[in-house]
Amino acid sequence: MDKSPQEENYSVLAEIYDDVMGDVDYETWTDYIDDIIVEHNPESVDILELACGTGTMALSLEELDCYTITATDASPEMIRVAQQKAERMKSDIEFRTMNFLDLQFEKTFDVVYMVFDSLNYLHTEEEILELHRQVRDVLKPDGIFIYDFTTPRNSRKAIHFLNHEEKVVNRNYRYRRTSRYDEDAGIHTNCFIIEQTDPHTKKTLQTFQEEHRQKIYTQREIETMIKKTDFKIVMAYDGFELKPAHSRSLRITMVLK
Repeated sequence: MDKSPQEENYSVLAEIYDDVMGDVDYETWTDYIDDIIVEHNPESVDILELACGTGTMALSLEELDCYTITATDASPEMIRVAQQKAERMKSDIEFRTMNFLDLQFEKTFDVVYMVFDSLNYLHTEEEILELHRQVRDVLKPDGIFIYDFTTPRNSRKAIHFLNHEEKVVNRNYRYRRTSRYDEDAGIHTNCFIIEQTDPHTKKTLQTFQEEHRQKIYTQREIETMIKKTDFKIVMAYDGFELKPAHSRSLRITMVLK
């Protein structure tokens, strides 16, 4: 068995990402983002998604409305999978490999959005402030910036069902996940052991390990940082509702202008 060293985030996971995320209701989530766009910037046409993964949400959003969508992710492997899906679906979405802390666009957008707690991968205030600067530069003057983040309450609940998760995702892969939350440090770590298997014998051919560390923020911490940017808070929503976030929110969606 050939064991590889720890891989860069999502380099191997990209191959099975859609299977790992199979329980996520992307249709409902996409409807929610579309509802926010219609509520706060109804004339939007040009949309940019950051940290798009394998493109599932961008592809779903394209089907909902007449948007012109560009979607980016820092992982070339994720973008490769997204482009393959787009080709099968005859999509017009432009998928590009790009770090959201170094956005390279000549055009501007009506909406920039980033979901699935991608913000939690930023561990310092400076990184979060830089993200806001980057987005401000590619956003039209009346555009909106939408992103979500998970809270400490979410991490305390999530470790009970994410820790020691095991799943066979297709004929060629299986994975095990361990999940731990260091509340004092505010760090939630998910470690994936991914095994590539022979589809006939089920023998393990290669084993990969990926570790994902997220910094978990409170609403107050995020809003304090936003005050240091050029953005104003339009709304902080609870979960997937168009209702205000509160102290028991597991996921908070920010709308900035």
